[in-house]
Amino acid sequence: MLNLAKDPEILKLTGEINENASKGKYVVSDVVLRENGRVYQFVDLVMEGGGTLGIALVGYIHALEQAGIRFLGMGGSSVGAIVALLAYGCGERLEAKGERLASIISEMNLGEMVDGTFIARRLSKLLGNNDAKLKTFRAVIGVLFTFRQIYFKLGLNPGDKLLEWISERLSENGIRTLADLNKLISSLPEGLADRETGEAISKYDAALKIVVADVTTNTKVVFPEMAAMYWKDPDAVNPAGFARASASIPVFFRPYVVEGISEIIGGSATWDRLGSFTGKLPDKVSFADGGLLSNFPIDLFKRQGVPRAPTLGARLGSKHRTAKETKKLKQYAGQLFGALRHYADYDFIFKNPLYKQLVTHINTDGYNWLDFNMKQKDMLGLFREGVVAGYDFLENFDWEEHKELRAAEFASRRVKTKIV
Repeated sequence: MLNLAKDPEILKLTGEINENASKGKYVVSDVVLRENGRVYQFVDLVMEGGGTLGIALVGYIHALEQAGIRFLGMGGSSVGAIVALLAYGCGERLEAKGERLASIISEMNLGEMVDGTFIARRLSKLLGNNDAKLKTFRAVIGVLFTFRQIYFKLGLNPGDKLLEWISERLSENGIRTLADLNKLISSLPEGLADRETGEAISKYDAALKIVVADVTTNTKVVFPEMAAMYWKDPDAVNPAGFARASASIPVFFRPYVVEGISEIIGGSATWDRLGSFTGKLPDKVSFADGGLLSNFPIDLFKRQGVPRAPTLGARLGSKHRTAKETKKLKQYAGQLFGALRHYADYDFIFKNPLYKQLVTHINTDGYNWLDFNMKQKDMLGLFREGVVAGYDFLENFDWEEHKELRAAEFASRRVKTKIV
């Protein structure tokens, strides 16, 4: 079985990253920990959703970790949420997670995640195939079968296998409940300090943030911080459900459903406090892909002024937006769906342009985000693209310059606020 992280080309690149880091070449944060002659740097990381393209996100994490970078807060939507949850659940915060995640992916059978009927699996396979010759067959089968499945089941695949797989990976590290996960989230490594002043850092707003769309009440949900809205005893909930909910790709997976909402003690007050929802509580809610509301929620860890640690972002795809035809219904629907998923994220970066320095675009051209029958060479290709993107970020990012620009921007905004 191929281990993605052991590929010779990747080993060569990560070896160079490691060597450069040992010479102090990469400075990306002021939250550091010095141990056994090595300097670990801490950042937040937000990852974009993108189906099976998420393999590239693991490569990106692996590259940063080879430079001694570790993560305080992690978050994302859809597959970005899955990777964030698994990274948190793979071990203590100081441990490198990329190689472990690479091993998990190497052993993973993506096809097992497609757990619908035979025809559903066949159609799912076609959706992930780029062969133009299959377009006609795809259209005929899609119209006849998809309508029935969506009308009655709201999706082609139950998503039970995906939930089971995430749950098993977490349980391998003793994570079976939210209470177990919170122990990892709240336990910062000893010895954290400010790079410049040497001041000890005993508290930091480190968190896991998974974005989910509650389509029943039109609420943008962030788990686990809003879990009390949906469960009477959130600490007893298996956090695998958070990621499964965030990855409920419309049509492909059925919605993730939670029942018993109206029975939650203090429910109305809790919903108002956490979700600003004041209507009558439903008996159950259906969750859909978090990417419907924010596919790249880079604002999850936004901090005013000059932060001690930056919020890095990993996106899947081209750095530049492209204009596309919308003459046909399929084209129009695709562009409309894309606009809804990305508007909030584009708007945030437009209003906070310095975040562009923190966001890495991983090249995923030529790969299909719904390819659940992906060959190992393609999995390796995506992982390699993630490693390359991580290397490029490390080589080009200037933390000191970024802080200076953030300080100037913050001062400018304060002046404008006083004038107003």
